[in-house]
Amino acid sequence: MRSTAFDVISLPRLASEAAAPSSRRARRYGRAAFAAALVFLAVAAMVVPAALAQSPDTPVTIGAVSLAAAARAETYWTDERMRDARPMPVPELPQNQAASLFGGAPAPAGLPVMGSSGAPGETPQEVVGDEVERLLQGPAPLFGAFPFSYTRYRLFPDLVSTYKTFPYRATGKLFFTIPGQGNFVCSAASVNSANLAVVWTAGHCVYSQGIGFHTNFSFAPARRLANNPYGLWTPVPVNGVWTLAGWQGGLFNYDHGALVMKKNAGVKIGTKVGFLGFVANVSRLQHWHLHGYPQGPRNLAQTPPGAQFDGVHHEICAAAWATDDQPGGALDPPTVGVGCDKTGGTSGGPWVIDFSSASGATNLLNGNNSYRYTGPNPPENLKLYSPYFTTGAINLRNAAQAVPVP
Repeated sequence: MRSTAFDVISLPRLASEAAAPSSRRARRYGRAAFAAALVFLAVAAMVVPAALAQSPDTPVTIGAVSLAAAARAETYWTDERMRDARPMPVPELPQNQAASLFGGAPAPAGLPVMGSSGAPGETPQEVVGDEVERLLQGPAPLFGAFPFSYTRYRLFPDLVSTYKTFPYRATGKLFFTIPGQGNFVCSAASVNSANLAVVWTAGHCVYSQGIGFHTNFSFAPARRLANNPYGLWTPVPVNGVWTLAGWQGGLFNYDHGALVMKKNAGVKIGTKVGFLGFVANVSRLQHWHLHGYPQGPRNLAQTPPGAQFDGVHHEICAAAWATDDQPGGALDPPTVGVGCDKTGGTSGGPWVIDFSSASGATNLLNGNNSYRYTGPNPPENLKLYSPYFTTGAINLRNAAQAVPVP
């Protein structure tokens, strides 16, 4: 039913000029490398075929947000409603759907795409093709005594000033209403986009099968306890909420969601808090930092020692590739699995490659918290999966970043 070929709807945006030099970089990557890569970009883009076969599961779909609904979202989220919002459960699939591939997944099917991360006020950059692999310098070394090895820590020091530090400030809590079910909360992050307005999350945080698109979206970047240091951000009317047709069909291979946020006090969210980078169609063998605000209770007997999740703290898992998985059909891009015990509320949180305090070819969004399996042996609550970032993710970001934000 689905084609095995994948293509982007349109070529990724080419940056016209490099950003102004930023502060000193203690890393081998950075904005200077992006500037040099732009010369390569113009040539690479010209040789890409204009029309290739496109999977029917990679087109994006829009959730209609009326002017009235957009206005209502601005005032809907009181402190009490945010406090009482239930954590969106991490979907759990039955064990009989497990089909781990352990390295048998196909290589990337399209050109690599990379967008830079940026601190507040920096300009998004983008490169396409072989230059992406050069900037990544190959996948990180992988080693673990157990395939799903990981570490997890709570963002520290536990201060508002820490949460307001780049790149942590780009991640926050996404509040929304599921019609007929009530108020919920996921995790999300500001991501590189031409319009400086795109927030990335999981598809199941914006759309539910049998119900449709959710409503009353509000994003609180860098939220700590009950404090919103950068305020609340709501989607633009009409075309502010997006997902993929594949996710509307219930395929976790396409569990991506994106929102285009209105300005807040005349400023775009990417300008205010900065943005994570973006990378797709690269090696699956990566080391990620998984961010989010888990709130669902964890099994203290089976999971690492430490405080119970409470939904008011930014928690981070650090983990390397453990497996490829196939929760959908054989022709869909296999997902990626790692070790992590985070629970409900963490859905949609970003998986970040090359996590760093520096901006540039760093802090690259390359996954989002999506699903896990039921069952205790081995403990499935110590594993977490993400869609592989390929053409579906590229299509979604391209569509969202093309939305004008006046």
